[in-house]
Amino acid sequence: MVKFYWRYLKEKKSILFLNIFFVALQIVIQTVFLMREMKNIIENGVGRQDMAYIYQSGLRMLIYTLLVGLCTVAASYFSAKIVAYVTCRVREDCYDKVLRLSPQEMSKFGESTLQMRTITDATQIQILLINMMRTSLMVPIIIICMLILIFAMNRVIFLILLAFFALTVFVLVYLGIRSKPLFELLQVKTDRFNMLMREKITGVRPIRAFVNEDLEAERTGEANEEIFDTAIKANDRINFLSPLSLILMNWAVVIIYLAASSQLRAGMAKISDLLLVFQYLGYFITSLGVVPVLVNLIPKVSVGCRRIDELLSADAAAENVKPDVVKGFHTDAGEIVFENVIFGYAGAVEVIANVSFTAKAGKTTAFIGTTGSGKTTIMNLIMGLYTPTFGDIRVDGVSLRDMDLKDYRKNLSYATQKASVFQDTARNNITMYDRGMSEERIMEACRAACFDEVLEKMPDGIDTVMAQGGTNISGGQRQRLSLARTVARDAGIYIFDDTFSALDAATEKKARESINRMLEGKTVLMVAQKVSTIMDADQIIVLDRGKIAGMGRHEELLKSCSEYREIYETQNYAASHDA
Repeated sequence: MVKFYWRYLKEKKSILFLNIFFVALQIVIQTVFLMREMKNIIENGVGRQDMAYIYQSGLRMLIYTLLVGLCTVAASYFSAKIVAYVTCRVREDCYDKVLRLSPQEMSKFGESTLQMRTITDATQIQILLINMMRTSLMVPIIIICMLILIFAMNRVIFLILLAFFALTVFVLVYLGIRSKPLFELLQVKTDRFNMLMREKITGVRPIRAFVNEDLEAERTGEANEEIFDTAIKANDRINFLSPLSLILMNWAVVIIYLAASSQLRAGMAKISDLLLVFQYLGYFITSLGVVPVLVNLIPKVSVGCRRIDELLSADAAAENVKPDVVKGFHTDAGEIVFENVIFGYAGAVEVIANVSFTAKAGKTTAFIGTTGSGKTTIMNLIMGLYTPTFGDIRVDGVSLRDMDLKDYRKNLSYATQKASVFQDTARNNITMYDRGMSEERIMEACRAACFDEVLEKMPDGIDTVMAQGGTNISGGQRQRLSLARTVARDAGIYIFDDTFSALDAATEKKARESINRMLEGKTVLMVAQKVSTIMDADQIIVLDRGKIAGMGRHEELLKSCSEYREIYETQNYAASHDA
C-alpha cells in the first residue's frame, strides 16, 4: 500500500513536503510555544500576581494562535492539491488500462469488477489520503513531540505512557490484520452483486418475457444478504478498536494521576510542571483517538490498492515492451499473411489450429463457418487484440509482434459483431470524434451503409443525439450506423465481423454493393454466416473447428469443399421453403 501511494505522491514531492512542513509547524507552535506560555502564566503571572506579565503572555498566545490558523490554511490547501491530483491520476490510469486490456484480460476481470476498481476502490484510496494528509499526518508528529516533551519533564510518567501506548498499538494492528481477509471477501461479493445488477438492467426484457422477476429478485437478494453478513463480520473485528484504545489510555491516565500525586506529595515535582504534563497527556490521548479511524480504513484501502495494482500490472494488448518495434507503420492496402498460426484461450483447447493463408492487398477475403469455428478470433488476431501462441502474422511483410500496435491500428477500420452506439450525436458516432472528416465523406459513408434513410426520419438529422446503447433505433439501424462508421474512416484494411446479419435481403444487397464500390482497391476482410453475403468475394476461407476446410472462390468451393457446399445447400433449402 505504501509503494502504491508513493508511486503517485513522488510526482508531487515539493507540495508533499510543504504540507508536512506546515502541519509540523502548526503542531510545534501548539505544543511547544502555546502550552509553555500556559505554564509560564501559572508560574510567573498567577504565582507572582503579575498582571503585566499575564497580558504580555496573552498577547504572545494570540500571535501563536494566528500563526496556527495560517499554518492550518496552508496545510489544507496543499493537502487538497495532493489528494485531487492522486485521485485523478489513479482513475486516469485505471481508465487508460481498461482501454488497453486485451480481450483475455478483459474476460478475466469482468466488467463489474473493472467498474468497482475504477470507482469504488479509487474512492477508498481518496478517503484514506484525505485523512493521511491532514489528521493522520498530525498524529505521529503529535505523538513524537508529546513523548519527547514528557520524557524531558517526567521520566516516570513517560514510562507509564509509553507502555500503555505500545500495548494500544499492538491491539490495533492485530485487529486490523485479522479483519483484512474479510474485507477482501467483501469486495469480491460486492463485485458479484454489481455484476448481477448489470445483468438485471441489461436483460430486463428477457427477464420480463419469461416472467422471471421473482427468481432474479431472489438471486439478487441472496447476494445482498451475503454482502451484509460479510460486512457485519468484517466490521465486528474492527469496531472494538476505538473503545479498546480509549479504555487502555484512560487506565494510563488513572495510573499517571496516581503517580503524579505521589510525586507531588514527596516534593519531586512542581504543580506547574504537572499541569503542563497533563496538558500534553490530554493532547496525546485526543490525537490517539484518530488512530482507530485510520486503522479502520487501512484494511479496506489496502485491499483496494492491491486490486487496482493488479489491474494496472495486467498485460495490455496495446503495450509493447520491445525497444525495436516498428514505429509509424502505414499501409494504403496491406497484404496480410497468416503463417502456421496456433491460438487458444487460457484454460481452453486450441481455437485456431495451424492456420495459414494470405489476404491479398486490395482484395476481399471472406470467412465463413459454423458457430465457434474461429472466425471472430482470426479478426481479433489480425487487429492485434490477441497474440498467437505459435506462428506469425505479417502485414506488408512486418510481423505484428514487431509493430507499435497503436500505430498499426490507425490503418484499420473495424465493424464489430455487436454494433456499439454511444450516447452522443449520430455525427460523432460515425466520425468517432475525427474533427478533420469532411461532411462529404460522412454523407458518402451514410449513403453507402444505407444509414441516410434512417437520418431522414430523425428530428435533427445527423446531429440527433443517440440514446445509450442506441435504444432509440432498431437493431438493423444500429448495424447500418456501425457500417457507416467503418467505411467513413480512411484506412488501408477494413474488417466486417458479421455486420450484415440484422439487415433485410434488399438492404443488405444495396449496402454491400455500395460499400464495395466505395472501398475498391482496399483490403477487405469479411466474416459472414450467409453465403449470399460473401459469394462475390475474391477469396473465401471456410473454417471448421479452428482449421481451414477450404479456400477459393464461390464456384470452386462448391465443387471442392463439402463443408461449404453443405452450408450453401442448407441455406438455399431454408430460403426456398421460406418462400
